[in-house]
Order: sequence, then C-alpha cells, then structure tokens
Amino acid sequence: MSDKKYKMLLIQPRHKSSVKVGNKVYMSTLTLPIVASLTPDNYEVDLLDENVEKIKFDRQYDIVGITAMTGTATRAYEIADKYRKMGIPVVLGGVHPTLMTDDALPHADAVLMGEAEGVWPKLLADLEQGKLQKVYKSEKKPDLAGLPIPKRELLKNKLYLNIPKVETSRGCPFDCSFCSTTKFFGRGMRHRPVEEVVEELKTLKSRFVFFTDNNIVGNTAYAKRLFKALIPLKIRWLSQGSINMANDDELVRLAKKSGCQGMLIGFESLSDNVIKNVGKDVNKIKEYERQIKKLHKYRIGIIGCFVLGFDEEDEGIFQRTLNFIRKTCIEMPQLTLLTPFPGTRLREFLEKEGRILHNFWEKYDTTHVVFKPYAMTVEELRKRYDWLSSQVYSKRAIFLRILKSFRYHWRQPFRLFGYWRVNIVYRMLWRVGTDGDY
Repeated sequence: MSDKKYKMLLIQPRHKSSVKVGNKVYMSTLTLPIVASLTPDNYEVDLLDENVEKIKFDRQYDIVGITAMTGTATRAYEIADKYRKMGIPVVLGGVHPTLMTDDALPHADAVLMGEAEGVWPKLLADLEQGKLQKVYKSEKKPDLAGLPIPKRELLKNKLYLNIPKVETSRGCPFDCSFCSTTKFFGRGMRHRPVEEVVEELKTLKSRFVFFTDNNIVGNTAYAKRLFKALIPLKIRWLSQGSINMANDDELVRLAKKSGCQGMLIGFESLSDNVIKNVGKDVNKIKEYERQIKKLHKYRIGIIGCFVLGFDEEDEGIFQRTLNFIRKTCIEMPQLTLLTPFPGTRLREFLEKEGRILHNFWEKYDTTHVVFKPYAMTVEELRKRYDWLSSQVYSKRAIFLRILKSFRYHWRQPFRLFGYWRVNIVYRMLWRVGTDGDY
C-alpha cells in the first residue's frame, strides 16, 4: 500500500422493510463496520446506512463500496450509477452481486464475490495502481480466527436501537432449497475462537446483543463452549438456531444460563411434504410442540418463522398455522411469503417451469408474491397471506400472546416489552407488502 491518503465511502442501501420503532431503526448493520475494519489505515472511511440518513452525493471519494442483498439490489444499482457518472469507481458486494454477478456488473467498476476477507486488500491495492479488475473472488472461505473488531464507532449509533450485532460463526449445516445462505457462506460451519468473541463483547457498551449466526447451535460442541464463556459476562442475547437444540438439555440449559432471551427458529411449514422436499430433515413436525415446551420451560422466547406458498401446501395451511401459533404460544411469529432468491434450488426449479413473475428485486422482500404458486392463484396466495397476517398481527392478537407468555417469563417481565416490540416490527413488515402490488 502507498502512503497516499484515500477517501472511501461504504453504503448500506435503504429498503422499505427497514422499519423504525419510535424514531430509531430496529438494528444496525454489521457488514459496513466489518469491511471498514479490513481497510488499510491510509483510507479515510465514511459509513452511510441509508436506512437512517440520506445520501447527498456532494462529496468526492476515491472509491465507493456498496453492499446489496436481493431486496436492496435495485437501490444499490441506482446509487452506483450516480457515483459512476461522477467519475467515482464503485465496488458492489454482498449476497446479490455474488449470486447474480452478471446482473451487477453493468452497474459497477468491480464486483466482489463472496466474503470480503482475503480479497478486499487486493482490490484496494489494484485500485491504487490503476489496475482495478472487474471481478474479485476469494479462492477459499476465510478463516475466522484473528478477525479485527468491526468499526461500529463509524456508524451513527444513536439512530439505532441499542442492539449491536456480533457474529461467532458463518455457514449452516443445512441446505434448504429456498435459502441462499449455504450458497454464499457454504455448508461447512466456520467458527471464531471463543476467546475472541468474548473480547469483542467486552468492548461493547450494550449488554444486549444479537448474534448474527445463521445457526448458532449448528455445532453443539462449539455452542456449549461459547455459552459457558458468556455466563460471566452477564449479557442478554438473541440469535438464530434450529429447533433440534431443544433435544439437548445441556445445550438449552447453558443457553438460558448464558443470557439467551430468545431464538429465531425456522419451523418453515406444518406440512411434512414441504419439510421433506426443502431438505430440512432436522425439523420433525410431530416434535414441534414438545420442543417448544422445552424452550419455554427454560424461559427462552421463540421467534417462530413460517413460510407460506409452497407447492405442497393446500389452502388449509393458513388456518392450521394460525391454530398452531395460538396453541403453542409462540411469542413472536414471523410470517413470510416463499421467495425464489437467486442462487437457490427453488429459483432454479421455478425458472425451469416458467413460474417467476419478474425480477423487480425490490419486491423480493418476503412480503410480495413474485412467482406463480401451484395450488392457488397469485391473488389467492396474497389474500390468504394477508388474512393470516391480519389474524396474527392484530393489536388484540399481539396483546393476548404477550399476556399468555407472562406465565413463562414472569420472573423477568421486562422481556415482554421486547417481545411486544418485535411483534410490532413484524406487523410493520407485513404492511410493507400491502402496497397494491402482489
């Protein structure tokens, strides 16, 4: 790297699904602080999350980096085109540019495929030498040991609820047909050293964190070591994991003791055929109720994720899902529409059948119908999804869920406010999809 000083802007594009609770955005971004931490010291780095502040396009930079998921790709391209017209080189990265590189290339001077570690310094070295290549891709998945601490201080943290994100692993042992996680991060689990996670947590001002892992219990041996190390920190945390964690009493006990307030769990469907065909054999529908009771026994709240619109589901799935949520007292139900994201087996299948409706990426937010269903029309799926959402996210339904969950969380009633807040977020996200389009 040269001694010359460079100016860099890293951008998280806005998306209408990034809702606010009060006057603050629900959660901050982790991607931008991670990339900033990988950037050499001869760069002055600005971070801009468009979900909390506007882009003014009034400052010159030597490079602009933009991260994009599928739902934010359209806006990412708009931003990239504006900066390129100003003569500023633009790099696009993230899940969507990785899985749809040809879609992203017309809007970028370079596309970074996959994870930034290992290739970001090379890209910047080429930039400084005037030899920027069109595509950068790491030859292997990066080792997570020794990663620098994300530069969260570069964000406007006062504009977010104080729930910093921390990652302990990447990858997922499952390969669900509708999920792009495995395609991007790989099926093999990679973990950060537990002691490095602990040191990062000690730097945070908040005692409440969200672990961004796709499946924090994907490797139970690592999860148990991590949870044991978290106990002395006396933090409270949320994360994502698979329901089979409830089959391991020691794992659940350690999760609770380490400060687990809730787990986001993909139940996906109440149809055995769906579970079989999507490839998530770890889910056993007949075990759901017992497993939920186990987590509730340890006072762990549940964000239960259900996906609607699978070919194998009949029209009765909507009522059955509602009955199940009510019966099991899932505190925070997440209802989404099946979405054929790029890179997934689902999309490949629907493309072959000519059932993809469009590639208006901003509609790929799991609250719009973007494909032709098998068992019903587009209009019917939209109508039934809205009906179920209206039943689950009505103010009365939310109130009753929170009231019923008091029996599990009466020792820590402050949790109920957090659960209420998550329900309101999901209610707002559903409303995003009721914009007149399917």
